[in-house]
Formats: sequence, structure tokens, C-alpha cells
Amino acid sequence: MKNNNTFCRGNYRVYTAKDASDLFKGRDLYIWGAGQKGRGFKLALNRNGFPVKAFLDSSPLLIGTEYGGVPILDPKIVLNNPKTCKSSFILVASVDKKNKEMFALCESAGLTKNKDFINIQELSPFYPTVEISGVCNLRCLSCPRGDSAHLPQKGGFMTADYYSRVIDKLIKEIPFLYLVDLYIWGEPLLNPELSEIIKINTNLGIASGISSNLNAGKYLEDVIKASPAQIRVSVSGYGEKNYEITHKGGRWEIFYQNLLLLAEYINKYQTNTIVEVYYHVYKNNLNESKQMRELCEENGFRFHPVLAMLLADHAFDYCEGKGLSDEAKKAGDLMLIGLEKLIQNGIKERHKQCLLNRVLPVINWDMSVMPCCNYSYHKLADNYLEISLDDIINLRHTHSLCVKCQKYSLHRYFNPMYYSDYVNTLVC
Repeated sequence: MKNNNTFCRGNYRVYTAKDASDLFKGRDLYIWGAGQKGRGFKLALNRNGFPVKAFLDSSPLLIGTEYGGVPILDPKIVLNNPKTCKSSFILVASVDKKNKEMFALCESAGLTKNKDFINIQELSPFYPTVEISGVCNLRCLSCPRGDSAHLPQKGGFMTADYYSRVIDKLIKEIPFLYLVDLYIWGEPLLNPELSEIIKINTNLGIASGISSNLNAGKYLEDVIKASPAQIRVSVSGYGEKNYEITHKGGRWEIFYQNLLLLAEYINKYQTNTIVEVYYHVYKNNLNESKQMRELCEENGFRFHPVLAMLLADHAFDYCEGKGLSDEAKKAGDLMLIGLEKLIQNGIKERHKQCLLNRVLPVINWDMSVMPCCNYSYHKLADNYLEISLDDIINLRHTHSLCVKCQKYSLHRYFNPMYYSDYVNTLVC
């Protein structure tokens, strides 16, 4: 199939330490955004010989605290002081919508984009993700892992030894690499070597991102002790009645106890780990969101409601005329916005870049490379250690999965930010 689109390919420059030095010109460096991205980028700057003066963040929970010995300040301290502004270079580290707001504030303070401030993506344009666990303990209704038609033929765990080889190659190809997500579809907490993998990242100045259903707690304390930068927790209800419908195979009591242990271990080891609770909003759990928000506030977690969606494999099958499995239909009946409407919303944005064109390489637990993290399993290359980053980019651009995905406008389908205002109105 000929690929006439370029939405999954970006012409991005990977900066070297010298490139960055020429850009910064010896000015004080401030990172605007003290979350997962900002914390990771602080480590990447340090690894390349650049100290950070301070973080900037508007969160009352963070202002006045510190991370890694670096204070977290209100952005006004820099932006409202012309003398400080003149001697500063600001690195913006947030999501796209928030980035634009930060850019506008920088410009209002007299700063010039790409001269006095820049998005950290410009220096490190790619977000590698590594599936360290090829197995999951749940069969959630909306996830392809809950449907045998999309399961890989086998699953397993990436060892710390192999991960070390992977990360060494990634750093050589992306000098300012600052974050690696250690998950795609599996459950990271099932991997007995997860804490060692996190330590490998930390020793190299790389932040570790984890996503968990918190139904596996055997290694939880060791993992928190290793100090991951952020843990994204997935939940879909408050109490067993609704949670155990959509998080099929999960047990509310186990989840609840592990969530409390998570707070306890973070406090015990003083890790500064950010916990972001992703509350998947369905029709049946809307009235439970307040309780989950309150639980998050009590434990110092961030509450992040998101629109529950059938994931991309199901949307792809639907567009291909294959229909949906019984489990996917059950999830679809509970969704606030139907699958057809979600696909149509994606079509409205079909002219835009792929939402995941920066997420690469996507490395499976067995060292193979996949073209996309949004689909359950398709092979791009046999072994990440034996293929260059440039070749991965070129192969993905022409891969049949990417071509078909663009054909159906699914490169704009799974877009939680598109629905954030709608969801926040419902749960607030």
C-alpha cells in the first residue's frame, strides 16, 4: 500500500551538548514544569554538564518545595523581574495545551521563543517506551489485552541486563534523553527486576515512568524505594461494584490497599515520586469520581479524570469491518461517547500530525521493535540493538499499520486532551 501521508513522520533535530551550549549562552537555566517531564529533563541536563537554577511551577503543592536539591519557584519570580529574565533561559516542560499558555506568558515578559525559551521537546524530540513486562494480570474491557484476538502469542519480562543494553544505546542516539516509560500494555509491577531497572535509569540521569493497575503488590516497596519519577495509576470506579466491571479481573480491595501502601512507601522513603491517578470515566462511575478525588487529595496524589475509550485495536477492527468482541461491546455500552462519534472526531483532525509520532522507539520485552505503542502487537524489527534510530523512523513511516491507521484517521483517535474540558465539567 502506498503511503501518501506524512503524519507519522516528523523532521526532528536531536541536539548534542554543543548544540545546547550554543543555545543557552551561559545563562541561568530554569525548567518550567516540575512534573515527570521537567524532573527527567533536569537529570538529562545534569548528565550533559548543565546545572539547573530552579524549577518553575504554578502548583501550590509544589511551590516552595524542591526536587533533587533544586528549588521549585512561582514563575512570577522570574517573569516579573526584568533583570532575572535577561540572564535566564527557560525550558518549558509540560503538555501541548499548557505549553502554549507558558509560551504566551514568556513572550509577555519580553522573551523570544527559540532564543530565550524553548520547549524541551526541541532538544530531545523522542519519547522511548520499553515494555519491560509482556504480561498483564487484568483483562480490562476497553483494552485489547482483554480480548484474546489481540493477545501476543507469548509474553515475558525484560531483564535488567538487557534493559541496560537498551538504555546505553538510547542515550548514544538521543543525548538529552530524559524520560523512558517502562510500560506499553503489560503490568510493570509483575517484573521482579523492575526496581533494578529503575536504578539503572536513575544512575544515568533518566526518569522512569510507570503505569500500573496496582493489583500486584509483591515488589511495590522495592519499586518505590528505587524512586521512580512518576507512577500513573489506572482506576475506573470507587468500590468493587463498578471498578470490577471495567477493570475485569481486578479486585477493588487489593487496589485500595496498594494505593494506601503507595502513599506510605513514598512517605517512608521520601522519594518525591509523583502519583497521578487516571480515573477512567464511564456512565456507571461518574457519581463515584468525587470519592476518588477526595482519596487522592488525602494521600497527596494527583487526580486526573479521563474519558474512557475503546483502545485503538478495537477502533481499527471496527473501521476494517471486523466488528467488536463481546467484551469490547460491553465497554462500548458504558462509554460516555460512542465509538462511531470518537472516530468521526478523529476524522475532523485527520490533517494534523499523528499524536504519537514522537513516541519511538517502541521496544518490546523480547527486544523486538514495534511501529506504535497504540496498538497491541505489530513487529517493525527483530532486535532494537541491531537497528539504528534513523532506520526505525524510516521503517515506521512506511509500515502497513501506520498507512492503514492514517487511512482511517486513527492517528488522531486516541486523544484524551481533546476531551479533557468535557470530562472535567462532568466530574467537577
